[in-house]
Amino acid sequence: MNGLSKAQIRRLALICAAVALAVVLIVLIIVFATRESHEEPNQPQGENTRVIPEGMRLIEDIYNGEMIVPDFDVPENKYDPKGFSTGEDGLKRYKEASIGIDISEFQRDIDWYAVKAAGIDFAIIRVGYRGMTQGLLTEDSKFQENFQQAEAAEIKRGVYFFSQAVTEDEAEEEAEYVLEKLDGAKLEYPIVFDWEDPVPSEDLPANTLRALDCSGDTVSKCAQAFCQRIKKAGYIPCVYFNKNQAYNFYDLEMLKDFDFWYADYNPLPAVCYHFRMWQYSESGTVPGIETTVDLDLCFQPY
Repeated sequence: MNGLSKAQIRRLALICAAVALAVVLIVLIIVFATRESHEEPNQPQGENTRVIPEGMRLIEDIYNGEMIVPDFDVPENKYDPKGFSTGEDGLKRYKEASIGIDISEFQRDIDWYAVKAAGIDFAIIRVGYRGMTQGLLTEDSKFQENFQQAEAAEIKRGVYFFSQAVTEDEAEEEAEYVLEKLDGAKLEYPIVFDWEDPVPSEDLPANTLRALDCSGDTVSKCAQAFCQRIKKAGYIPCVYFNKNQAYNFYDLEMLKDFDFWYADYNPLPAVCYHFRMWQYSESGTVPGIETTVDLDLCFQPY
């Protein structure tokens, strides 16, 4: 048989090259299709792709936009933003929620009958506090007076303790202190664990603040210990926190068996987790109280 001419050889080479190129393209298509089929269904592709760490979730905050927050196994905030209103008296209202205040010695002398006449249903009264430096337990100088006069005015009562506990034993000590001061008195509203970050100042330098840099894990265990002791005594335990503490400090899943009291001074409460009470102002005014006062709503009245 005669050999191929140079023209035939060139033509055959071109055909082989085209076939090889087609095979490569087919292989690439198969590879990309296979890879795409194994992508996580909830991981969108593109410039705005965000990797959500395990144990976290992406939310849309009404004030801060997209946020990645802990995915705690706790109920969600389902309050209707359209359900809130503010009256001419400056007090917020929401459906059947009760209207309240929380007070301490800083409100000085209070005319509790005027407070009741102004429409206040409940008061959370400070029992006392742990000192930020030496850690001593101290009774609020107005506790007994406020506690007795609120009852006389037929205002439902709860109490809170300002904690600076750094161990579970200290938190239990604080709970025992509150129970001792109550001496078996009836409460309609909870006993609240209120731990707030100590802030250094000229009067309180950082090196004097015993609870400075205390971890969220530690304080979560303190809150749990406090609330368990309160519950054992037959009272309703509750934990107070703000948005930063909810998202970056507390382990709320550890505390989900207790009621939550949420502080947020924006027009609407924005935290994504469920809470029973909302402290919505630290500068409210109420007849019968000469100073400003914290204002609250309780969505499920006790």
